[in-house]
Amino acid sequence: MNVDTLEELLLGDDGLLISLRLGYGLKTEKVVQIIDVLHYLSEEWSESDYIPKKAANMFADFYVAAYSSLGLYNEEVQIKIEDAVDKIMDAIRRCVDVPGF
Repeated sequence: MNVDTLEELLLGDDGLLISLRLGYGLKTEKVVQIIDVLHYLSEEWSESDYIPKKAANMFADFYVAAYSSLGLYNEEVQIKIEDAVDKIMDAIRRCVDVPGF
């Protein structure tokens, strides 16, 4: 698992963000896979002073990209998307958590 795997899960033709933007709904299996990759990456990067620029760019854009699609869905689905985004954001925070801060 690496940053390319994460990119494919988020932005690939069958990625989570693409599905949301096109109105296809929340792919819960993608959410689980993304969180698994993020947990792996957080362990890999735990002793590093930096994360790859590609990952930082995805992290910076993820929240806005996911939330921008909410208007396409009814309230019930919006709540599910928000919950999934919150879980992914928690995993992202673990990737960029800096000890001592």
